[in-house]
Amino acid sequence: MSTQSHIDKVNLKPNILSYPHHVGAPKIEPVDITFFKDSGSRKVNKVLKRRYEELVKEAETLQNSYLINQEVYDSHYSFEPVIGEIYHLYEDSQGKKTLSLISPNEWSKKYLYSVVLNSDLTWTKID
Repeated sequence: MSTQSHIDKVNLKPNILSYPHHVGAPKIEPVDITFFKDSGSRKVNKVLKRRYEELVKEAETLQNSYLINQEVYDSHYSFEPVIGEIYHLYEDSQGKKTLSLISPNEWSKKYLYSVVLNSDLTWTKID
C-alpha cells in the first residue's frame, strides 16, 4: 500500500479553486451580475429594436417601389421612355392605365401620378 505525501494533497494553484483553500483565505462570494445582465439586455434590445424598425421601413419602401414599377411597366405606352424624363400615368374609364408625356392639365383622362425613369430602369414616383 502506497502512501501519499502531503505535497501530493496540496493544490499548487489555489487561485483557481472555487472555494477557500485554507482557513485564512478570504471568503469567496459569487459576483452579482444582475445589473450587468439587465442593463446589457436593455441596451441590446434598444439597438435591435431600432434596426428592426429601419428594416421594416426599408421593406415598406421597397414594396412601394415594386408596386409603382409594376404598375408603370404594365401600363400602355407605345414609345421607349428616356432616362431622366418625367412621365405621367393616367387611367381611363375602363381602368386601363396609360403612360404619357402629356401633362395633367393638357389631358382629360384621370391623372394618377408622375414618374421619372432612373438609370437603372426603375421608376420613381414624383410628388
